[in-house]
Amino acid sequence: MKGYVLSPAAERDLDEIWDYTSKKWGLSQAERYIRIIQDTVIGLAAGTQVSQSAEDIRPGYRKAVVGMHVLFFKTTAETVDVIRILHQQMDLPSHLRESS
Repeated sequence: MKGYVLSPAAERDLDEIWDYTSKKWGLSQAERYIRIIQDTVIGLAAGTQVSQSAEDIRPGYRKAVVGMHVLFFKTTAETVDVIRILHQQMDLPSHLRESS
C-alpha cells in the first residue's frame, strides 16, 4: 500500500469541514464524516477506492467524490498526495489554482 500526504490546504479543508459539520449537525456526525473522508484517502492509497481523472481541471490530478465533497489528489510511485478537499458547490478550478 502507498502512503498518503495531506497538503497544508487539504488539512485546512478538513478543519473547516469539521468545524462546519460539528456546528451544523453535531460532534458525532462530524466524526463520522471525517472518518468517511479518511477512509477514502486510505482506500486511494490501497488502490481500492474508485477515482476519476480531473485532467480537465488540472493536469495530473485525479478526484474522488466523498459525500458532498470532492477530494483532489495526485499519485506518485510511493504516495497519494491529497491537494484539496472541496465542497461540490465551490468553484473548483479557482480553488485549485490557489493551491498551486
